[in-house]
Amino acid sequence: MRFIFLCFVPFSGVYVQAQVRITGRVIDSAHRSAIPYASLSLQKLPDSVTVRGIQADSAGRFELPDINPGNYVLKITALSYRAHQRPLRVEAQATTLPLGYLTLLRDDQALEAVVVSGERRGIQVRDDKTILQVAGNTFFRASANVLDILAKAPGLAVNADGSLLMQGRNVPVIFVDGKPTAMSAEEQVAYLNGLTPDQVESVELIANPSARYDAQYKAIIDIRLRKQGQGWKGSVTSSLRQSKYPYADNSFQVNLGANKFTYGLRAGYMVGNDPYTYQALQHLANTRYMATLTNNKTAQNNLNLQGSVDYQFKKNQTFGLTYKSWQANRERLSLNSLHFSDATRTQLLDATVSRSLANQTQKNQVINLSYDGSWGKHTLNVFGSFGKIRNRQEEDIQNRNSLQDVLMSYWKTTLKNDITLRSAQVDYTRSIPNGSLEMGGRFAYITTNNDLRYDTLNTEKKFVPDAGRTNRFLYNEYISAGYFGYSRKVKRFSIKLSLRAEHTYTRADAVTLQEVRTRNYITWLPGVNFSYTLRAHEVIGLSFTRRMTRPTFDQLNPFRFYFSPLNYWVGNPYLLPSVTSVISLTYSYKDFQVALNAGREKDRLTRYPEYDPVTNDLLYLGTNLPYHDFASVELSYAIALTKWWRIVQNGGVYYHKEQMPYFGKTYAIPVTDYSLSGSQVFSLPAGITADVSWRHRSRSGNSLYIFKPIGGIDVGLQKTWAKSTLNTKLNFYDVFNTYITRLQFREENIINNRLSHRGYAQRVVLSVGYSFGKAKPRSRQSRTTEEENRVSN
Repeated sequence: MRFIFLCFVPFSGVYVQAQVRITGRVIDSAHRSAIPYASLSLQKLPDSVTVRGIQADSAGRFELPDINPGNYVLKITALSYRAHQRPLRVEAQATTLPLGYLTLLRDDQALEAVVVSGERRGIQVRDDKTILQVAGNTFFRASANVLDILAKAPGLAVNADGSLLMQGRNVPVIFVDGKPTAMSAEEQVAYLNGLTPDQVESVELIANPSARYDAQYKAIIDIRLRKQGQGWKGSVTSSLRQSKYPYADNSFQVNLGANKFTYGLRAGYMVGNDPYTYQALQHLANTRYMATLTNNKTAQNNLNLQGSVDYQFKKNQTFGLTYKSWQANRERLSLNSLHFSDATRTQLLDATVSRSLANQTQKNQVINLSYDGSWGKHTLNVFGSFGKIRNRQEEDIQNRNSLQDVLMSYWKTTLKNDITLRSAQVDYTRSIPNGSLEMGGRFAYITTNNDLRYDTLNTEKKFVPDAGRTNRFLYNEYISAGYFGYSRKVKRFSIKLSLRAEHTYTRADAVTLQEVRTRNYITWLPGVNFSYTLRAHEVIGLSFTRRMTRPTFDQLNPFRFYFSPLNYWVGNPYLLPSVTSVISLTYSYKDFQVALNAGREKDRLTRYPEYDPVTNDLLYLGTNLPYHDFASVELSYAIALTKWWRIVQNGGVYYHKEQMPYFGKTYAIPVTDYSLSGSQVFSLPAGITADVSWRHRSRSGNSLYIFKPIGGIDVGLQKTWAKSTLNTKLNFYDVFNTYITRLQFREENIINNRLSHRGYAQRVVLSVGYSFGKAKPRSRQSRTTEEENRVSN
């Protein structure tokens, strides 16, 4: 046991006590990894009176300021770890008492049976992030997967297709254990569906990332997996979903920790059918009505594999290697109909039916190499990534006049899309008195090769190349970035300052059109964050951030992709990146949080509707809008009414206004809407947990369209068996079948257009998971750069 002897300093015959600052970091004894949000209590001896209580941050670091000389005992507790006590003796000569690393032992028994009365608050706010404490928390026990957990988070919307939206405007990037993941949108949904609550320690929501993060990240969801020790452990999970069609999602993972090596293997297989329906009723400029109906059925047959090995060659120094593969095979059958009628809708003037059959394959392969090391006050992380994405699609499209039973047109398309990603980054952090310095750099080089060929059946019944729609597009992008950050914490006040600069060079070559466009620019992205602790569990914060969004690769491709014969979208190689500036004010007290946000996005990226009254074509063109102003107020609270009944409620009011030109006129209509969501969690007899969740979004829209209200109710039941090794869950989503997106065009004198999108959110899901093995090794996830998240399916 270590004792620190300090002495009193006499001055003018009187002893003056100098206050001391105690610092340290809480880590796992087996992996030497940080234990986030450990609770620390400093008690004065000999009467054991608590003089200070705090929680460590997400990196396990803590600080106890203004401690008077004397004898103390420091008590440390963390969920799933054994409690630790350390005697201390403090004297006034020293101004700082660094304790270094404080190690906690894993408590395997606590993993199997968590005492509800000792669980942490379900939702917390700390500095610039909102934290969902998942492990052992009743609020999330009946959730089938992480998507269900995210649906309970304040300021986060989970759509029926699994897509995410934070603060009503930003698509967040998924991180795992502080590192971004290499997943396409569809792969991300599959991963979140397959990740169960018992595998997760916490989820951090970062609505306004600092300059430390890549400029592309406007919002982040960081999933912190449960820390694990030596030995081997595995799990098998199978979920069966029934909506309009059946769908099965199966996953297997096993991990082994032996000496200095940690090995991991994860596999997932998904098979089934996804339905989608699109309907539109358009009163055209020539007074006719056009009714559109599209029914899609997409057969999925997808496989993902991930293998990893970590080698800890020295204390606190580790090399890592990860390989990840995602293989998607889809067959999409699309049946479309277009009916034209007169102004009274009593006489059918024309009718077209189309049938589209598309075979799509996607193969992503990514290799990551990393080094993570720390010594003394220094931490160094080096990361390199190489990835190849290969997309292929063949489509057969036939359009017929159903009144005359005549083949109007017959197309065949072949799409080849190859993307190569190369990136390297270095991050360095140094601890300084009362704070830290951080800096880093990154380079990325991305190349894309896109070739879309249209062949049309001519009058001689032969397929010939369609020069008007066939195109080849080459795109290269070079990104160099550097950042610097400084943070300081003095008593109850903390400040974080950061600055990031990104240099971008792009070359877009529309080969068929013989058009080449280059861009060369530097973007400066400052960030400031202040926070002040008013009292225990009560914090107020103020922040300013600036972020940049580059167009995705499919937004830049000048190709024509059809939803129906008269509805399609077209890419634009001349799109500019958008820049968003946000100021945020937050307040939290225990289980109550409120956040105010306001800002402007310049050159907003969107798909812009353009209607041709002559041909009746409705196309969506990628474009930059001049600006998008926004503001929001979001509230969240959680309460335990009884030991068996808990409630979490979220609500928000959102304002946005954007300038949208249309048919020679500019519209800038302010829109204000609100959203409400909540969960009622019940602990029932026989170890059953029930969850009733609901969500509602009021009438909303933008300068061109009005969005009708939307909402739904979900219920779930959960129970464990066989000493918690077998976990069963039954969930019923969208009980009343109300989750349908409906839109209406504002300017009816131009085009009276009413649309609806339905992804069949109503479904029943039965999940069964089985855990085996005698240890809980840490499951490592690959990390990557922002470019991999810009790759679409």
